[in-house]
Amino acid sequence: MKRLLLNAVAGIMLAPLFTACSKDNVNSDVQELNLTGTTSIQEVNILAADLVGTWNMYSMTSMENTVDFDQDGNRTNDLLLETNCFDPMYFIFKENGGVDTHQARLFFSEATGMFSCQTTGDYSATYEIVDGNELTITFSIDGQQYVETRTISLFTKDNSEFLKVTLTKTETNAAVYVAPDPGNTVASEIQKIEMVYLKQ
Repeated sequence: MKRLLLNAVAGIMLAPLFTACSKDNVNSDVQELNLTGTTSIQEVNILAADLVGTWNMYSMTSMENTVDFDQDGNRTNDLLLETNCFDPMYFIFKENGGVDTHQARLFFSEATGMFSCQTTGDYSATYEIVDGNELTITFSIDGQQYVETRTISLFTKDNSEFLKVTLTKTETNAAVYVAPDPGNTVASEIQKIEMVYLKQ
């Protein structure tokens, strides 16, 4: 799982980011976000039209272990407190089946385990919804085409719309662009990351 966050959040067209989540998990996330009001969860019968628009990074959480990316002695589950590298991340789903995204990548030193936010960039891919809640992304890396399919869910809270993304270590290790973790990085203890995007 080398550089879990290096490419794990490199963009939905570069990573298998979407996976199933239960209503219990979504409700738990809503509580963790300290949101108030009525929650509406949409796990099936999601249409491509439901995704159309801009989704900005809202939260990124290490679900099982705390981390100390910046080595300041304070461990937390909130990865956005550990680095501002991911703050500008977004997805723009288009009506024509295209998706644009701005993503950040952390690079970890094998010698020290420390990270740097060395790469950010804009990327494009295509997407479609299959079977009501399966998002299929088609993308290219170095001229090679790849297709990834993951289950997604949406939820609303206080008239705001959220897209939840879950990434496990196993999914990261299976990605076509991620090498095994040498085991000594500040991200090595991460087992699962949950990201929430807010629709603008």
